[in-house]
Amino acid sequence: MEAIAAGSTIPLRSSLLKSAASAATVVSGGSIGREGSMVQLAALSGGLLGKVMHLSAVEGRFAVACGAAAGLAGAYNTPIAGALFVAEIVLGGISVISFGPLLLAAAIADSVVRNVSGVGPIFAASPGVLQSLPELLLVVAVGLAAGLLGPVFIVALNYTHRNLAQLRMPLWLKMGLAGWAVGGLSVIRPEVWGNGYAVVNSLLHESWLWQSVLLILVLKVIATVLTSGSGAVGGVFTPTLFVGAALGTLAGGVAQLALPGASMTAFTLAGMSAFLAAVTHAPLTAVVMISEMTSGYGLVPALVLASLAGYYVSSVIHPGSIYARSIPQNHPTQTRPMTHL
Repeated sequence: MEAIAAGSTIPLRSSLLKSAASAATVVSGGSIGREGSMVQLAALSGGLLGKVMHLSAVEGRFAVACGAAAGLAGAYNTPIAGALFVAEIVLGGISVISFGPLLLAAAIADSVVRNVSGVGPIFAASPGVLQSLPELLLVVAVGLAAGLLGPVFIVALNYTHRNLAQLRMPLWLKMGLAGWAVGGLSVIRPEVWGNGYAVVNSLLHESWLWQSVLLILVLKVIATVLTSGSGAVGGVFTPTLFVGAALGTLAGGVAQLALPGASMTAFTLAGMSAFLAAVTHAPLTAVVMISEMTSGYGLVPALVLASLAGYYVSSVIHPGSIYARSIPQNHPTQTRPMTHL
């Protein structure tokens, strides 16, 4: 965001160091996502390519944006959502001229990752269907709940970042203490350890006791706040999906009390989309990303309802998204409304 808004270059040395630090955090169990370093490296590649090709300043900044879209698409195998995310969050708006190259870069990255690694949808699941009026009303309720929880998550992250930064102790000690605390939480529930991919897949495919889901939701929020707030390098995108999945699973359990035939998986996915929209303030990206992650688009109407409800409630309570503290003052999102839907 800073490089694109200010027209500066992405530094090579610090990007490589950040990526190495992020990898160390992820493999040691920190509650943080791997997508941060992947986007950083891909954006760096775009910037270096712009230099090699002697692009103009404007073209060079856009090459960085295309790299970021490719990095996110490669991390989640979501080319359309990767392009939308960069357009909505990084560039500050969607235009036909910019979206085409972003989508092309993201599609190429996704194709390369799929062919090299052989992976399919990151959360392969039968999404189910939510289409009756009672089901859709419950989906809106999930979105409202996500809209209330989203600002709490954002404020907790910002508060921890700010207060831990003011502590007069070495950064390595702050991170070590946070790691010790996360390790203690993982003794209570091992599911809070790491980025949470396996747990989200489990929530989509297996039955859980609601008490266990509620506990890991609370502990995951604390673990993520401690890991990110301590200064650890990484993304909070994946932990956000984890929290949303837990929230949706709890809502699905309640829904099945009133509607025994309701799809638990569908509510889990609705929770993921709603909470993602609530913290990023990018509902269109949230809907497309969850659809691409499962290779299922039949749930789109329900995801739209959940995401819009989560976005509007969250933006009213807390106008700044989870990325607000990273956005420069001269960024487009600071001077004009973003185009969402």
